[in-house]
Amino acid sequence: MLEEVVIGKMAVQEPQAKPKAKTLHVRVADKAKEGNPVVNVRMPIGIVKFGLKMAKAYAPEMKDQDIDWDSIVEVIQEGETGMLVQVDDEAENKTVEVWVD
Repeated sequence: MLEEVVIGKMAVQEPQAKPKAKTLHVRVADKAKEGNPVVNVRMPIGIVKFGLKMAKAYAPEMKDQDIDWDSIVEVIQEGETGMLVQVDDEAENKTVEVWVD
């Protein structure tokens, strides 16, 4: 969003800082089971590298994906929010999601 500041007769628009991400979420869902996810982790963004390592540990199929984890960490540290990674493992019937908000 832009905030408008009026100086004399000229309006100047200043960018407003967007809120930074605060929480990393990792969810592993087994599509064969109804109800709650198999794994549902929420952690402060300050320990994001640890959280991404957990995502790989709980979902070994993520190791086989062509994912640039360093770039993901960089994007998170810059304050981006939303879905970062979604992996559907059809063989195991599982979905892994990693996002920040």
